[in-house]
Amino acid sequence: MDEQTRRQRRKELEIKSVEQVGETHPEGGEPAVRWLTPEEIDELRRDMAESSAWARAELKRRR
Repeated sequence: MDEQTRRQRRKELEIKSVEQVGETHPEGGEPAVRWLTPEEIDELRRDMAESSAWARAELKRRR
């Protein structure tokens, strides 16, 4: 997916999210919520996996 297509898709998702929620941020007029991009979802999954591994290791260490 090229950058222009990615931007267009993101804009469509932001519009959709505003329609669903019906709110915008009071200061900037930006959507109050938005869908995460696939890259953000991947990054969140990696971060959660790292956190989970740390928590398991920490619990094991404390036992």
